[in-house]
Formats: sequence, C-alpha cells, structure tokens
Amino acid sequence: MNSKGIFNIELYVSLMMLLIIITMVLSIGMQEFSSLEETQTRKEARTVTTDITRIINTVYLNGDNCSYTYRLPEKINNETYILQINATGVYLNSHYQMTYSKPIYNIEYQREKIILKGGDVYEFINNNNTIEINSLS
Repeated sequence: MNSKGIFNIELYVSLMMLLIIITMVLSIGMQEFSSLEETQTRKEARTVTTDITRIINTVYLNGDNCSYTYRLPEKINNETYILQINATGVYLNSHYQMTYSKPIYNIEYQREKIILKGGDVYEFINNNNTIEINSLS
C-alpha cells in the first residue's frame, strides 16, 4: 500500500513540475513574441528614416536643381508619427520610439527644423547645395 501512495505522490510532483516548465516556456515565448512585434514596429519606422536620408543624399550628390518626390506613409504600425529633419539628421518618433538616420554630408536646409506629416507628398530640391523640402499636398 505504501508503494501505491509513493507512486501517486511522484506522479503528482512530476505533473506539477511539468506544469511549471510549460508555464515558463509559454511565458518566455510570449516575451519573445512581444520583442519581435517591437522589432517590426522599429523596422517600419527605420525604413522611412532610411528612405528620407537616401533621398536627401541623392538630391545633394546629384547637384543643383536635382529633385525627388516622395510620399510619406499615412501611418506607421497603424499609429501617427512625427518626422523631423534638421542639421543633425532625420528623426522619426513612432509608437513611443525614436529612430534616427544621418545623411552622409553636413547638409544645409532652407529652415533650421523641418517637420513632415504622414501621408503628405514632399519634393526634395537641391538649390545651390541647400536642400529645400516643399509640400505638394
């Protein structure tokens, strides 16, 4: 009779350990899923800042009167965002995260700080090695 009782206790302890391990694995899995979701959020924002920086570099390097038109996405990850360009680089604040990209050269802009709105179309123009950004929307 003692051996049956010991077997049942061992079974219960084993099941409890298995439940604890499964709970831990699920918890770690959910944390990884959340981390991947945040990475995707940053990826979309990073893509926009990289595109804008690439456009600025291209317009600057191609010389006077070179222009490029670009439409910003309406939203990033279904949320509004703020894109700001100044002498130090291109900044995008989305989903409480800041992404940054710096042009190759120190580029002069027609204004000290430029704020672009999501969903609008902008034209980037090189005017005597000063980048002008005009809204076409």
